[in-house]
Amino acid sequence: MEKVELDLKVQLNQGETTNQAMARTVTNPECLSASVLTICQNIDHAKVTEMVAEIRQQAAAIHADDLSRPESMLISQAHTLDGLFAKLATQALTAGSLDGMERYMRLALKAQSQSRATLQTLGELKAPKQIAFVKQANIGNQVQVNNESSPARTRAKKKPKAPNELLEVQHGERLDTRAQSSAGGADSAMAPLGEKHRADQPGRQEASLAECLERWR
Repeated sequence: MEKVELDLKVQLNQGETTNQAMARTVTNPECLSASVLTICQNIDHAKVTEMVAEIRQQAAAIHADDLSRPESMLISQAHTLDGLFAKLATQALTAGSLDGMERYMRLALKAQSQSRATLQTLGELKAPKQIAFVKQANIGNQVQVNNESSPARTRAKKKPKAPNELLEVQHGERLDTRAQSSAGGADSAMAPLGEKHRADQPGRQEASLAECLERWR
């Protein structure tokens, strides 16, 4: 393999050794690109320093938001890929075998895809997509916790039921204040008690209860 020697000028900064300056220079993106272009374009290796200076100027233009050079580069690459597609498609159509036609057509379609991707990149460079940053709203402080709905508090807050209005206020009074009627023939055992059997007479309460039980048997 032939060894290529480049005549590259290295600038030594203050407080920097020679080896450090050389490492910084050869790893510089402009220097790497210049070395490749010098070899590919068959340019005199003594001109590599001028090549590095030109690439640095183009990089400075990009830093100043001047995208004319990248736009020209992308459209040139798209035309080149389109030319490759046309060349490979022609060779595929004129191939003498099906295997050769398939290989050329696969390469032609790859070149077409790359040309389309290059034009898409150029379009996004000319009209960048608008990116919307949506800030998520924190609504946790608006949540109201209702502790009044606990089962214990709910049971405690239940309204007490009103007493049955049909009952009399005084204990022991009769509910039915109508006059006493005669017993029907359906169930003579359920006839109302006479005055002598009523429990409200002194000394007759236990006897009346026994008589009632005897009649209901």
